[in-house]
Amino acid sequence: MSQPGPGTRRVPMRVTEDGAAPVSALLSRMRGSAFQGRKLGEAFEAWKGMIDGASLICLGLAGSLASAGLWPLVTWLIERGYVDLVASTCANVTEDVLELRGAAVHQVDPEHVDDAALWQARRYRFYDHVVSAVDYDAMESFTAGFFRHLETSWKHAVISGTRFMAEYGRWLEAQGLGASVAATCARHGVPLFVPAAHDGPLAEGYRESGVRGPAVDFFRDYDIALKVMERYMAPGRGTSAVFLGGGVPKDFIQITATSVCAIRGGEASPHRAAIQITTDNTVFGGLGGASVSSECISWGKETPDGVNVMLFTDTTIALPILCQGLADHYGARHRRTTGRVASLSELLEP
Repeated sequence: MSQPGPGTRRVPMRVTEDGAAPVSALLSRMRGSAFQGRKLGEAFEAWKGMIDGASLICLGLAGSLASAGLWPLVTWLIERGYVDLVASTCANVTEDVLELRGAAVHQVDPEHVDDAALWQARRYRFYDHVVSAVDYDAMESFTAGFFRHLETSWKHAVISGTRFMAEYGRWLEAQGLGASVAATCARHGVPLFVPAAHDGPLAEGYRESGVRGPAVDFFRDYDIALKVMERYMAPGRGTSAVFLGGGVPKDFIQITATSVCAIRGGEASPHRAAIQITTDNTVFGGLGGASVSSECISWGKETPDGVNVMLFTDTTIALPILCQGLADHYGARHRRTTGRVASLSELLEP
């Protein structure tokens, strides 16, 4: 579609030298610039709009964010009420436990590192940082304790994946690891969906524990997700989404819109606003590059008149800047309470 005329005037970027300009002011100025700098500013405005509104804000976590040290930003967002529902890869809600248990993560030069030497030295590499294999393996073994705990504490043969993660978060809290993402979600009543929970450290914990019950029903998770989404999606107060990467977490949040549409007899139920931060290219057909401002509209996952922002950059660059901007804008005492799922305990009943 062609635009009938020029849009907002592009503003040249300049340095503010008065020493008092916060990151939020920089992001607002970047909104008037160009390329991905402009998109970063637009993402900031879109996220503020979500926070100021009443929609249920969903967060999708992909990539290796925990090992990269971004997990405290995720817990900060949860504690502030700036996200109300989380869908994540397993690694992002388990590898945060590494540092919380005292493991050190060290930087390496990814262009010159010798991976064979790392193997001999018992170091696992995540592109430009490494962790002791002993510490990582001990973290996986640590999760085996949760499976043994669940076997004795859960009195049913089956447990939903969401309840499984809530119980995991409560167990971490009891182990003194309340700063973890899973524990923070459980403490604040934020549903945590990990559709591929076996694709990560929990799988080794499961194997090592020797426990084979209760069975985790991940299809039950989708029932729970749909119950939440159908309650809040338009014409209700609406839902919105922030995707850090793509993959299964993004798709899990997105396809709820198509299912709710089917439940409602074909009535469109898209997210009212969406932000995606990704380095994936659209032309290869991968879900990570499927634009929330175009391709996803064809599925009814996003609304054509919504605030939909595609930001093509590294999450490790964008998320710290956005979070600092939100902190500057809202201040230290601000807490959002309008978006929380009101009846998490009801949803997680066996």
